[in-house]
Amino acid sequence: MRRNWSAVRSRLAREQGLLALLVIAYVVTGWIGLQFAFEHRAASMIWPPSGLALGALLVLGYRVWPAILGGGVILYATVVGPHPAVLAMAAGNALEGVVAAYMINRYAGGRSALQSPGNAFRFAGLVLLAGTTISPTIGAVSLALTGLAGWSEYGAIWSNWSLGTVTGGLIVAPAVMLGTRGVSLRWKPRTFFEGSAVFGSVALIGVVAFLDLPAALRAYPTEFLSFPVLLWAAVRLGRRPAVAAVLLLNVIVLVGTLSNHGPFIRHSPSASIAMVQFFIGITAVMTLALAALSSEYTVAEAQLRELVVTDPLTGLPNYRRLIDVLTAEIARSNRTEEPFAVLFFDMDGLKRINDEMGHLIGSRAVCRFAETLRASCRTTDTAARYGGDEFVAVLPDTDDEGARVVMRRVTERLAEDPDKPQLSASAGVAVYPRDGGTPTTLLSAADRALYASKADKADARRRGVVPIREWSNVS
Repeated sequence: MRRNWSAVRSRLAREQGLLALLVIAYVVTGWIGLQFAFEHRAASMIWPPSGLALGALLVLGYRVWPAILGGGVILYATVVGPHPAVLAMAAGNALEGVVAAYMINRYAGGRSALQSPGNAFRFAGLVLLAGTTISPTIGAVSLALTGLAGWSEYGAIWSNWSLGTVTGGLIVAPAVMLGTRGVSLRWKPRTFFEGSAVFGSVALIGVVAFLDLPAALRAYPTEFLSFPVLLWAAVRLGRRPAVAAVLLLNVIVLVGTLSNHGPFIRHSPSASIAMVQFFIGITAVMTLALAALSSEYTVAEAQLRELVVTDPLTGLPNYRRLIDVLTAEIARSNRTEEPFAVLFFDMDGLKRINDEMGHLIGSRAVCRFAETLRASCRTTDTAARYGGDEFVAVLPDTDDEGARVVMRRVTERLAEDPDKPQLSASAGVAVYPRDGGTPTTLLSAADRALYASKADKADARRRGVVPIREWSNVS
């Protein structure tokens, strides 16, 4: 009981720490965003807290809404002071996050929304829908009703608020969702160098196109130079690096535009930032969808590769995979000068089971034997289905004696199996390099030993005795 109470207290402390961290992050990112509020000091087109709140609600659940509400109250109170509009604006932000999270959980796969192109587009559409209706409307109306802004400013405040909320949700929320998956990013050296090249290219293009654009290029749409690099990140590196590349590009574009550089300079800072946010929002949606498509393709390819070398009935490796394993074991044995054994099994009486009880019972019998063989092997062994009622076990660093141990183990497990019909099997052994030097010759040698074992059993049944000899290719 004391241990359970300690675990509960530890979990509560951890959750309280997360909520406090969320409040701090919300206030800090919101304060940074409000430094670029041009139409009204409480409405900015750069609004990371919307994405932070949405990501937290999708990852941690709806229970974090008080932290979002509290963070909004603290943030707006520091901007407009103790005012009734503060609570209304903070409540609008929290409500928008909860509604957006609910719709994404309901219609776009929730936290896994970025794993398929369809859900990625639904995610973007739902962020757009929630970000342009709830928080901007509540915030702009509350400012106008309480006298903090005039009704003539309503349109500008609403549009700025909407743009900041949507782009924050499209850029920051995916980073939170993917960055908290709990899977470490382990790249091979080649992938690491490719990733470094991708981020270096993003930085270079960002600097050239948005920070220090040469005068000769200012008449050209240089912003499109970033698309091939983002496509490279999405297709080759996956979703996390693609989102990181979009974030890096977003920072560079904002810094360049606010420094009066790049192709998005307009007649006012507000118009310039609006162009940046439109560009980054569209770029983020495109990159997320392409990264999801690439991820989906990679998973499908891996599943297809697995199906090619897996028996669909038993889940064991099939003949194709068996040949690959034997080839690898031959190469390893030549290197270490250690033998390995090949066990060839044949189920007894499977045709009779199919004829008398039906093929469904026969298929179940095949699966039962496959499970028994898998359980009888070591983790370093490979149990495979050769075809029909024939199975093969490849036993590294094993000789005849070790193979006979596996034989007896299989026989004992089959005898103890309470399911009906009762199963039995015959087996033959071949050892590399004694009985063959290629996968084909090893399998043939084990098959010959198997048929010798079956003949021995048949002769024993005719004579009314039980055979005790286990067959191998020992001459």
